[in-house]
Amino acid sequence: MKRLIMLAVLCAFVLSAAVASAADIKASGAWAVEAIWKSNWGFDDNGATKSRDAGTQAFEVSQRARTIFDFVANENLKAVLYTAFGTQEWGNGAFKIGSSDDNAYTNNNYLLVKQAYLDFNWPDTDVHVRAGLQAVSLPAAFGGGSYILDEEMTAAVVSGPITDNVSYLVGYGRALDGAAGSTAKQYVDGYVAALPMSFDGFSFQPFGVYAPIGAGVTAAATQSVDGTSPMRGLASLNATTNGGGSDFDNAYWLGAAFTMDLFDPFVLKADINYGKVESALKQNERSGWLFDAALEYKGMDFMTPEVFFVYTTGEDNDGNATTDGSERMPILAAQNWAIGSFFFGGDTLLDGSINNRKDTIGFWALGLNLKDIQSFAEGLTHSATVLYAKGTNDKDAFDIASGGHYNVAYGSTLTEKDSLIEVDFNTAYKLYDELTMTLDLGYVNLDADSSVWGTDYKGGDAWKVSTGVVYQF
Repeated sequence: MKRLIMLAVLCAFVLSAAVASAADIKASGAWAVEAIWKSNWGFDDNGATKSRDAGTQAFEVSQRARTIFDFVANENLKAVLYTAFGTQEWGNGAFKIGSSDDNAYTNNNYLLVKQAYLDFNWPDTDVHVRAGLQAVSLPAAFGGGSYILDEEMTAAVVSGPITDNVSYLVGYGRALDGAAGSTAKQYVDGYVAALPMSFDGFSFQPFGVYAPIGAGVTAAATQSVDGTSPMRGLASLNATTNGGGSDFDNAYWLGAAFTMDLFDPFVLKADINYGKVESALKQNERSGWLFDAALEYKGMDFMTPEVFFVYTTGEDNDGNATTDGSERMPILAAQNWAIGSFFFGGDTLLDGSINNRKDTIGFWALGLNLKDIQSFAEGLTHSATVLYAKGTNDKDAFDIASGGHYNVAYGSTLTEKDSLIEVDFNTAYKLYDELTMTLDLGYVNLDADSSVWGTDYKGGDAWKVSTGVVYQF
């Protein structure tokens, strides 16, 4: 009997210890389905080859399921697992009929882990640590995210307060690494530092990034015309191999984000970014900068108007010379930066935007946003955008006929002779607090210079209509 009692006590002790050490699991996420009708996204109204529209369906339905699990031990410690299924079109890949029967696509990036990291506070301090695969984004006041770095990557980030108004953030991440055991030094690292400052009426966030590039990272690996290279945003137009030596030395970025609401209801937002890739070979170098500013007025109950301006440097007229590098700002990854919701990204749901940001940089844009327009019914809101954009790349920079034009694409890259007008009108209706139905309408008119791109490529009108639902929980 005593043995049974002791066994019961021991079991109770073990169970209580297991309960005490168990983590609370909290789930959140966004599951979305979107149907989209496309017209002339390749701007091939006047083209004979239909190059950009080849294989593009006029109607598609896409789906994505993102779920975040927080494993919370206490207020100072948790682990985060962020999974995603899609984005993928219905009838394609993992969403093709019968694909789920044998899990044929589970290893082909349809079901993936976006983030997996530890998140904790150092005991008895205000020092906050995140380590693992996580979202790393540099400070940005406008555009929805940084145009330099705003992506998931493996990193360790430490942050905390210095004073009531000044904080610090330092981190190390590895953006690219070669095969395990490789001695080729195929790596790109990133050392990040930021000093966020917040005072009554304004905030200021300066930052810097230093990125050593391994000797095994070749010029060819960063060029990738088809866009598959993760380091494509570092490539210059005519980067070449350094005869067995290192093709690149390193890269660095400096910048700051600024927000001021001192003159409420007016809010001013601005960013300045500069980046440079260095190399012993002049033609492998790349440097450029970005400036943006937006003025928002929050004095209306029924909407928030905002005017904005963006400028990014483009290629000069020596772009084809073998001794010249690139004048467009280098990019690591910019998944969220957008203006409007069509040509420059920014689709409300999944797949309703045209361009790759690495190709598009080298432009200026001026526009007007009307945000949070309250409609006639409760839960029904609208937003509208009108913008004009023109390229800053010299029209003679790209030798299109030679085919050696990296990060350049008709219908995406803009020269000083190319311009566009975009008009967007988007609607959202809350069916429930967590379930929203959307309708996006977009129009772009591209005026492309046929002397740059060829006689068949003069631009044209592109349209989109997209609708869908998103469950956010």
